[in-house]
Amino acid sequence: MLLLAGLASIVRSENTPATADGSASLREATPAESISVAEGFRVERLCSAQPGQGSWVAMCFDDSNHLYVSDERSLLLRIGLPGFAASAGSAPDVQVVSPEWGAAQGLLYLKGSLYAVKHGSPDLILRLTDTDGDGVVDRSDRFFEFPEPRPEANPWREHGVHGIVASPDGTSLYVVCGDRNPLPCDHGRAPRRWNRDSWGGTKVADPFPGGWVMRIGLDGKDPEWVCHGLRNAYDIAFNGHGDLFAFDSDLEFTLGMPTYRPTAIRQIVSGADGGWAGSGPAMQWHWPARWEDIQPPVQNIGPGSPTGVCFGHGSRFPATFQHALFAADWSYGRLFAVHLQPRGAGYTADFNTFLSAQGLPIADLAVSPADGTLYFVTGGRGTQSGLYRVSYVGQEATDPAPLPPLPSEAAALRQLRLTLERLHGAANPEAIGEVWPHLGHQDREIRAAARIALEWQPTERWRSRATAETDPRRALPALIALARSTDGDLDAQREILDAIGRLDIPRLSTEEQSWLVRLLAISSVRHQPFPPATAAELVARLEPLLPTSDPLLDRDIVAACVALGSMSITEKALTRLEQATSQDEQVFYAEQLLAPMRRESWTAPMKDRLLAVAASQVAKWRGGSQVRPLRERIIRTAIDLLSPDERQARAALIEQLSKPAAASVESRPFVKTWTIDDFTTVLTTDWRTGRDLNHGQRVFSAAQCVRCHAFRGDGGLAGPDLTAAGGRYSPRDLLDNTLHPSKVINEQYAMTVYVMEDGRQIIGRIVNMVGDTIMVATDPVDPGGSEVRFTRGEVESMTASPTSLMPDGLLNTFTADDVLDLLAYLTQPPRATR
Repeated sequence: MLLLAGLASIVRSENTPATADGSASLREATPAESISVAEGFRVERLCSAQPGQGSWVAMCFDDSNHLYVSDERSLLLRIGLPGFAASAGSAPDVQVVSPEWGAAQGLLYLKGSLYAVKHGSPDLILRLTDTDGDGVVDRSDRFFEFPEPRPEANPWREHGVHGIVASPDGTSLYVVCGDRNPLPCDHGRAPRRWNRDSWGGTKVADPFPGGWVMRIGLDGKDPEWVCHGLRNAYDIAFNGHGDLFAFDSDLEFTLGMPTYRPTAIRQIVSGADGGWAGSGPAMQWHWPARWEDIQPPVQNIGPGSPTGVCFGHGSRFPATFQHALFAADWSYGRLFAVHLQPRGAGYTADFNTFLSAQGLPIADLAVSPADGTLYFVTGGRGTQSGLYRVSYVGQEATDPAPLPPLPSEAAALRQLRLTLERLHGAANPEAIGEVWPHLGHQDREIRAAARIALEWQPTERWRSRATAETDPRRALPALIALARSTDGDLDAQREILDAIGRLDIPRLSTEEQSWLVRLLAISSVRHQPFPPATAAELVARLEPLLPTSDPLLDRDIVAACVALGSMSITEKALTRLEQATSQDEQVFYAEQLLAPMRRESWTAPMKDRLLAVAASQVAKWRGGSQVRPLRERIIRTAIDLLSPDERQARAALIEQLSKPAAASVESRPFVKTWTIDDFTTVLTTDWRTGRDLNHGQRVFSAAQCVRCHAFRGDGGLAGPDLTAAGGRYSPRDLLDNTLHPSKVINEQYAMTVYVMEDGRQIIGRIVNMVGDTIMVATDPVDPGGSEVRFTRGEVESMTASPTSLMPDGLLNTFTADDVLDLLAYLTQPPRATR
């Protein structure tokens, strides 16, 4: 397939009829030839939406293999597929069912009824039925009414109520919502325990819970929210084992910052908090997955704009894909195949790009129950819509593949999790004894289910047991539950501190130490900030732990010591800032150093060290739109530390800091223009013996790999995450791709060359679209600072760039040992996960 930007309507064919104003009268969606798809598969464009048919955002099949499709504004359409043969040049029949029942971002056909999650005033679930027997719905009833969205919700409700699916047994419905709507009902599986629990945060009376998933019976009764803390998941889907999954959004403005959370595959489980609590102006309220009370994602994906998801169940695809989760990325024009594997009571996953094209805004998708092919629609934000079909034409068998059974250990843990989740939602006098042994379970999903069940019980029934517990693994989760359940109770804080005082903190595991630091942060918000004497005692116990074996734990300890008023932490945090290998780590330590402006802790030499880092690193920060103002604020604050005399003595450096700095590779002497042939012989030996992984990590940083690539959670996201590269590629192939980056360009990260009608040339990657306006990042590392906007009509031609974003010769200033240490670092065995 051609790797071209798939914006078919950018360049009009000379044979395309035009109206009086010169615009095309026949609109076309991205041609199938522009879409790169996995080997053995074929993509067909079945039709393009014509004027008056809207921009499509949701779809589902009915019982006769017709498609219902919703326009983002108001139209509900039905597309006839039976008997349609694209190869004969025919087009499916597109019929407008109603001019009022659209504006739905979720559609589900179940037991003869079409359920539409409709935006309006108010937002509704409509139940549409066929009363005259002609197979087309013609009656609308209000099935469920949602509370009014928050005032800052945008007119198109892109962060409001979205996808709807049926439970595996068909007796209830599940709806997912973004971060603009309040909770849909009064009862839920998650206790009302969320708040702004981070150092420096303040307890609020009615904290916003972020996005949520709701369950409701087919009779429209007994609604309850299942979980909260999602960013903006557009769709949800059940796997064959009955577990529910979503593809959740990121906040692109914070790309390059420690608070950035990538788009991610998330499992939807009872009572879970996904960590997002922001909406509108308060988008800063979101918490990292390493905190014990926050549910981690199954798999981070990276920057993007998640839309429809579905499993490959019922597809006539090879077995590998029949149980895969297909997840669409609207902004980057990608469809991922996500392969889930059981891990403990939950899942892990790997993924690959199944199909892609720039300018392919995939909105929704579904497997046809009739022919086993995958259909998807494009559209949204006024973009051109089209209907596509993906079929398998390769040589592998496509017979129905039985669902692989869960391994016995995973099955037992999953059953334990479900048993504990049955204790969510109400008080139960038997729950405390049942959950207590599992509070310190080695499996995080089990611990979370147990803690959530405990938080549903009246605190007077288990408070004394929590404060008297002697096993740290059970004590700390129990104390976290107690801190979350006793807002404003100063006696509870004193009891928690007494319990902490009995712990031998240095002998705790790093996991348990992280729980302890999290507990202190929650108590400081829920109860009161710690008095100075108590804060000093806590600093004396925490600061000597640095450095630990876990860099993320180091961050939490530094944040705690800063918040608790430590003066000596400034020197340690400054050293960590100087040693930081990635931008997000630099941002974290810079913010910790300068947020509390403790001028008395800064000596003149320390100020010079800070300014040196500001000149060499901070000035080069790139990323989302929030990075530039942050960068300027950090530099300004660093300068503000100086006295007038110090400023005068450093005037030249201050002048340098006031000018934009271009990111550049460290100047190093040339060693050799390496080729793969230089390493062919050594790679056939036991080349890993004696390799220095720590030095390999330093090469990863010095070669600027860390700027674009993440490895084990550290690094940038403009290129592929290399964490699993050692399992996907042989050492030789990985090194060959590194030495010759343009030899094979991953279509997911390819650039496109746009030649404009005025002669300009723009090279970049589409990051957003609204109607005919296209937004391209010319530097994917710095999308917030490199965005260029133009309209489709301004483009003369476009081609795929033959050059990778990754430059040639990055390793030519390193020795052979440097290169091999880097390769050993990138191909080391996976790290054990908690």
